Amino acid sequence: MRRTLLTLLLLLAAPLVAAQTLTTATSSNPPTLDPQKTFNGFSFGVTTHVYETLFRVTTEGDIEGLLAESWEFVEPTRLRVTLHEGVSFSDGTPLDAAAVKASLERLLDPATAAPGRFVVSAIASVEVVDERTLDIVTAEPFAPLLAHLAHPVTAIVPVSHGDALARQPVGSGPYVFESWTQGDSVVLAANADYWGGAPAIERVVFRVIPEVSTQIVELRSGGLDVLFNIPADNFRQLESEPGLETNAFLGWGSVHVGFNTAHPKLQDVRVRQAIAHAIDKQLIVDEFLGGLAEVGVAPVPPTVRFAASDLEDPYPYDPDRARQLLADAGAAGLTLTLDVYQNPDLEAVAQVLQAMLADVGVTLEVRVQEYAAYAETVQQDAVEMYATSWGTVTLDADYTLFAFFHSSEIPANNVSRYAVPEVDDALEAARGTPDDAQREELYRTVQERVLADVPMVTLYYPLSTSAKRPSLQGEVVRFSWINLDLREATLQE
Repeated sequence: MRRTLLTLLLLLAAPLVAAQTLTTATSSNPPTLDPQKTFNGFSFGVTTHVYETLFRVTTEGDIEGLLAESWEFVEPTRLRVTLHEGVSFSDGTPLDAAAVKASLERLLDPATAAPGRFVVSAIASVEVVDERTLDIVTAEPFAPLLAHLAHPVTAIVPVSHGDALARQPVGSGPYVFESWTQGDSVVLAANADYWGGAPAIERVVFRVIPEVSTQIVELRSGGLDVLFNIPADNFRQLESEPGLETNAFLGWGSVHVGFNTAHPKLQDVRVRQAIAHAIDKQLIVDEFLGGLAEVGVAPVPPTVRFAASDLEDPYPYDPDRARQLLADAGAAGLTLTLDVYQNPDLEAVAQVLQAMLADVGVTLEVRVQEYAAYAETVQQDAVEMYATSWGTVTLDADYTLFAFFHSSEIPANNVSRYAVPEVDDALEAARGTPDDAQREELYRTVQERVLADVPMVTLYYPLSTSAKRPSLQGEVVRFSWINLDLREATLQE
């Protein structure tokens, strides 16, 4: 009888001991939880746990299969992919070749209005070979295809759920959707039927905490287990905090201030060059970012595995040169508006830019908005200047250069309205050539031309920062917090 009672007590206690909940914070609500209807890190930070892509980027920057078990280019324009056996969406429907075809076609369909459609725009068709095998066909050879199919926007979704995926995501990943309380939290639960094995951490809670100071208080008090994207001052304080582990590494990100090159105030390249000369990038990195960044030059950061170019900055800090260029352009006394979204680092940089431009006679009015409002604002032709961060998620230069500078991306990603036929031609040629050396040369040419024309100024490449409680072990971060992988993670008591 005692043994029976003891066994019962142990069985009752076991779930309480084993239950693990990981809590982190995000500064904003995700706009949507449909990965094909967004191009936003606040969404991807959640959706990468729920959905899966055919491929993924490793911590070394290589491409490996995720849903894809094997693959080969049977022709230069035909990628044959074999899927893992026995994979299903969390609603029980099979994730087979037909499901992948339907998902990619939904992303490609203009009616979907996917802001990340350009990631897969090289795909001409998707053909089912058998239940587990499909061919992805491009009109021309497209060298970065595998890298693009690792982007979170290409996550495979069950298209039968349609618009409901925005609030009720259904994927094949290690976690399933549990709840979303707007302005409060998104909660995920471990997928007990996950094809790769159920994760040990049973729940993941993304708390919406807009204020960094509150996030830090919650981390210190144990209300959060891990925190990402920590501003420099806070990070330096946390480095010596007992009971916390910090990490900072150069990821795939870059921070830019861009110009609407079609706006009458900014059409003259001398005005844009003047502003570039007025910016002391080293001061921004050293004094305002606490050294947690590298000075930027080219739009593509040095961590990018393919075609990052080591280029000399043609616009060193030179306020006298800036004043002269403004005078030559007849733009002395210029007033401009800089649009920026709510982000501690970006807001601080905006204030620094305001002071630096004032020193050369340019009045900069800063407009800070919540991200969704900012995104709408910069789509309007009236936008003058904007500041944003960007990640070269595929680790291939095509991803950034095509999005920012090909005229077909105006205004969705090419907010600068930069339209140069020679640049379009070079970007298209680079996409079509299988020769890596030729591709690298074409991308270098594009970046040199962009530096000359100044549709944007790359300010810096930020370090990815995080702090966690030591109880969290086994997590993997692939270049960015949006790729947090908890498959093998645990929370130790």
